[in-house]
Amino acid sequence: MPLSPADHELVADMKQRALHLKSRQRAADRILYELRRFRVILLALAAVVVAAAVTGFATLVQSTLPDRPGSWRQALVVAVIGAWLGVHLGQSLLRTDRGRRLLDGKEGRLRQKYSGDLHSGRRWLQFYYQGEDISAYVPQVLYFIEGERRFDSVDAALAFAKDSRRESHAFAARALETFNEVAARTNTLVVASTDETGRPSSRIMRFVRSERPGVWFVTAAPDGPKVHEFDLGRIALVTQPTESGATISSNRVRIERAGVPFGAVAGLYRAQVPGYADGMTETEQQRELVYELTLQSARVETWLDHEVVEFCAPEVRGTDR
Repeated sequence: MPLSPADHELVADMKQRALHLKSRQRAADRILYELRRFRVILLALAAVVVAAAVTGFATLVQSTLPDRPGSWRQALVVAVIGAWLGVHLGQSLLRTDRGRRLLDGKEGRLRQKYSGDLHSGRRWLQFYYQGEDISAYVPQVLYFIEGERRFDSVDAALAFAKDSRRESHAFAARALETFNEVAARTNTLVVASTDETGRPSSRIMRFVRSERPGVWFVTAAPDGPKVHEFDLGRIALVTQPTESGATISSNRVRIERAGVPFGAVAGLYRAQVPGYADGMTETEQQRELVYELTLQSARVETWLDHEVVEFCAPEVRGTDR
C-alpha cells in the first residue's frame, strides 16, 4: 500500500533534512581539517625558525674553531634537535592565551566561511511531528520506509523505531560530557518566567555550577521583581552562546529557594564569576536569596553536535523541547 499524501510529504521533508545535515557535516569536517592543517603549519613554521636559529648559532660558533671532518653531520644533528625544540615550543605557545586566541580567531573565520551550510543544517536539527521532536528516529524511519519498505505509514515506522530503541550508555556519557564542556565556558543565562496571569518576562543572570550534575545556582535580591515569579516555579532558560556558538537550553527546570545564605555559594561565584560579589556589601550578601536550578533535561547545541541530556529518573523522563 503506498504512502498517504501527508506521509509522502513528511518523508520528503525527512529526506531534505538528511541532505542539509550531510552538507552541515561536510562543512564541519572541512573546518576541523583546515584547523588541524593550520595548527600543523604553525608548528612547522616554529620548527623551521628555531632550527634555523639554532643551526645558525652553531655555525657561527663552529666558524671560530679549527676545521674538523664531519662538521656537516654535526650541523644536521643540531638542525634536527632545533626542529624538535621548535615543535615543542610551538605547542607550548599554542596553549597560552595568545595561542588560543589565534586558533579561536582562525576557527571563527572558518565558521564564517562555511556559515551557510552550518546555519542551514542547524535549522534542521529538530524535526517535529505531532508536537514531538522525532529527530533521533528520522534515519530509522527513512530506512524502514525507503530502504526495507517494511511499513506503509510514518506512524507505524515511528512506533517500531521507538519500540526497538535501546538506551546507549556511551551516547548518554558523551552527551553529558558535551553538556559539562559547554556549561564550563559560560556563566550567563537568560531566565524566562511568568506571573500569575501567564505574562512572560526574561532576565539575564549570572549562574554557577555545583558539583551535582545539572544543578546550578542563581541569586536575586529579596525585593526584586523576579522573586515572586521564581517562587511560582514556571521558568525556562538558555545560556549565553559561547565563543563557538554553543548553547544549553531547557524548559524542564525545577527552581526553588536553596535555603542557604549567599556565603554558602560565595566560593563558587568567586571561582566561576570573578568580581560578582565584589560590589556587594556584607548586608546585601546576607539579604541575597539563593535559588537552586535543577535541570531535569537539557538540550545542548553546538555547530557539530545536538544532544539531549537527561538528569531525572527514567520514570519521570520527558522530552525537552
